[in-house]
Amino acid sequence: MMGWLKAIAHIPAPPRVRVRNLALRLLGVVVSVAFASLYSQVLVLYGERGLLPAAAYLEGMRASASWFDMPTVFWLGCSDLVLRMAAAAGAAAGLVLAAGIAPRLCLVLAWVLYLSFATIGRDFLHFQWDNLLIESLFFALFVAPAGWRLANGAPPGRLGVFLMLWLVLRVHLESGAAKLLSGDPTWRDLTAMASYYETAPLPTWLAWYFHQLPLWVHQAASGYTLVVELLVPLLLWAGYRVRLVVFLVLATLQVGVILTANYTFFNYLTIVLCLFVLDDRHLPGRGADLAMPRSVAAGGLRRLAAAVVAIILMALSFVPFSRFVAPLPELDPVRRVLATFRCINAYHLFASMTLVRREAVIEGSDDGSEWREYEFHHKPGDPLRRPEFVAPHQPRVDFRMWFLLLGSHWGAPYFDTLLDRILHDPKAVAPLFAVDPFPVVPPRYLRVAVYRYWFTGWEEGRRTGAWWRRESQGYSRQRERF
Repeated sequence: MMGWLKAIAHIPAPPRVRVRNLALRLLGVVVSVAFASLYSQVLVLYGERGLLPAAAYLEGMRASASWFDMPTVFWLGCSDLVLRMAAAAGAAAGLVLAAGIAPRLCLVLAWVLYLSFATIGRDFLHFQWDNLLIESLFFALFVAPAGWRLANGAPPGRLGVFLMLWLVLRVHLESGAAKLLSGDPTWRDLTAMASYYETAPLPTWLAWYFHQLPLWVHQAASGYTLVVELLVPLLLWAGYRVRLVVFLVLATLQVGVILTANYTFFNYLTIVLCLFVLDDRHLPGRGADLAMPRSVAAGGLRRLAAAVVAIILMALSFVPFSRFVAPLPELDPVRRVLATFRCINAYHLFASMTLVRREAVIEGSDDGSEWREYEFHHKPGDPLRRPEFVAPHQPRVDFRMWFLLLGSHWGAPYFDTLLDRILHDPKAVAPLFAVDPFPVVPPRYLRVAVYRYWFTGWEEGRRTGAWWRRESQGYSRQRERF
């Protein structure tokens, strides 16, 4: 492998200066949006009166955990002001990167801050797109130029570009392989997309229309997804014309997801990473035909060091995903370290499809007889309310509640805290609700209604104006305010 990577460093490569500059600027935009989204809800999530207070969490971990176990700047303090300042600083770092200023400094700052939030994030920042953003910031350091101006930077090294493409390969190939390795029958009989639109955590209103399509269309879409994820990425290093097609196919898959579901910044970030499939000849206009200068490519020692780093990173990248193939408990210590710093992750998007949509609906009452519903801003509730486009913002509580009725998530601590806040500190969680049926005095009683949800069909939708139909499956978690 060492000889292979050293050979890559000597192969004449098409220039990717403009591609790199465009990708880093757009990465800055994604970073800024991610932090801005977090800023808008950080106090509800992690503030002193939040659902998972960061200060109490770190204080409880202080005796048993070190910085190496929990890498976060919030060990130094995590008051409400500090949390908002950190989110604002991350958004600012993204904007500065988008402006093409101090790229390496911005990448490091954004990486440190987002990893810090992810470390204290628990339920709300443990999604694959959060990991992908951290990993993208880390690998982008290998292509970012030194200095203060992106436009004046040296061309990216071949091994740096190779590592970015390796990340693109893994995101797609691992997701495709996980679909088959999981044993999910809907991917094997190509019916996965028949339930996908209806059961996505936060579908868009276009998902309703896609759901109405005949089964053969859903089967074709399922097959297309598997081909794009398992076969198309193998052509990332093909010729000029083929790579343009590869980029368009990969980007089209992401656009399809954007149109039908709200997965925050994930799909936008994936498209940005896929830009490295292209080279400067694919971009409109003409730029300098910059080849890697010998002074930058340097001598054998530097190439050898770069090859060693690339080999180590490539080898480590197999570890997180290996559990889908074999348990290999001897790798658990490495997995724990990688999971702690999140610079190398496994990707297994939609490996198992959810076939039934169940929603928890919070209801309040003053007398235990008449019950009124709390309506969240974005999660399904009122069947007459149209699903929305909300990405690249991610309403973390709305999204996380999709998992509440899956497996063991029903006892999630954040949800118990949410119910308690509604009864005893309603102002702390008021931003979560589009409709608060008790805006002045909190209710005396709370309960959680469980509903099965379906998309309506063409005829029912026209007749009733409803986007959803639902069926009660009982109640639980009744609480009383003392």
